[in-house]
Amino acid sequence: EAEALGSDLSLDKVTLDARLYQRVFGERDAVALRVGGGTTFGEEQFERSFAVGGFPDGSLFDVVRTNNALLRGYPDDAFTGRRFATFNAEYRFPLVSPQRGWRSFPLFLRHLRGTVFFDAANAWTGDFRAEELKTAAGASLGLDSAIGFALPLSAELSVARGFDDEGDTKVYFRFGLAF
Repeated sequence: EAEALGSDLSLDKVTLDARLYQRVFGERDAVALRVGGGTTFGEEQFERSFAVGGFPDGSLFDVVRTNNALLRGYPDDAFTGRRFATFNAEYRFPLVSPQRGWRSFPLFLRHLRGTVFFDAANAWTGDFRAEELKTAAGASLGLDSAIGFALPLSAELSVARGFDDEGDTKVYFRFGLAF
């Protein structure tokens, strides 16, 4: 955000996102880890640079109140601040791999998979306090398929429970993996 570009604010943001995917228990199970964070420079009175809660919004055009964190089990953008931190861990495992379609219908089911996950994140202004991290856990059922026998498609149905204030049991459906 820059006043020279027509904004009311002048903000700079820095974010970090690191991910690790490791196969475990053979070649089909995997652990996926993600850690991220960010901070804001400029406009000290502006206290809602980042939002945390729900799924990331991925907006490139609105850098004010951007949600880069994954915190399932809470309302979208429930917590805001000048800084944020996030940690996600998922254990992904196959349930069945039929590798089949039905007759000549142009949908091919490759895999059904399960996931159990843990999320921790917060957005804050001022000093970081570990006791204010919001946590959640849950499970999901996903499928990997192909449309027209060539175009890949992944979908996932998840249930998450937020353990702290404003936490709730939430159900999510989305295309693609969480991260």
